[in-house]
Amino acid sequence: MFSGIVEESASVHQLVDQCEPFKLVIKSALDHKETGLGDSICIDGVCLTVVDIKDDLLSFDLARETVRRSTLGELKSGDRVNLERSLKLEDRLHGHFVSGHVDGVLSLVSRTNDGNCDKLVWRFPPELAPYFASKGSVSISGISLTIGEVESDTFSVYIVPHTSKMTNLSDLQPGSSANVEIDILARYVNRLISAKSQPNLE
Repeated sequence: MFSGIVEESASVHQLVDQCEPFKLVIKSALDHKETGLGDSICIDGVCLTVVDIKDDLLSFDLARETVRRSTLGELKSGDRVNLERSLKLEDRLHGHFVSGHVDGVLSLVSRTNDGNCDKLVWRFPPELAPYFASKGSVSISGISLTIGEVESDTFSVYIVPHTSKMTNLSDLQPGSSANVEIDILARYVNRLISAKSQPNLE
């Protein structure tokens, strides 16, 4: 489990896609003395398992399902990715609960200045429309953000300078893609409502 508060903008050392599963190697500047094999780390919003540690390099296996549902299979050496280690029970929760289970991929429609913030407008897949609400929470590339305006197929978020500095959102331009995870509460509320609206099958 994660909070959506990115610890660093790490870099892609290598993506090996000529094998099964793919292997993603990330270069991290954090102190990973307490990181062990089998630990969960969120990379651009995807919960991955550490399979190898060598100096400042962390290696992860990417299953076919991960490649299908996320942007990780498109990464190149030198790309920046958002990294967050899993929560500890005694930690304060600053963002919102993020599981690292990607629901889909967003497309960036536009980015404009709004005072000292950047306004990013994203287009979402139609099947995710019920899960976005103004002032609700969303995880984009592993970042906990608050939704602004919501339209029929788009929503906006406002990025403060600190978030822009600490994450890779500043690298994205219209047409770029990003992983999205809907709020866990929204997921279950929608499921409960859908179940109640269906007739009982006996």
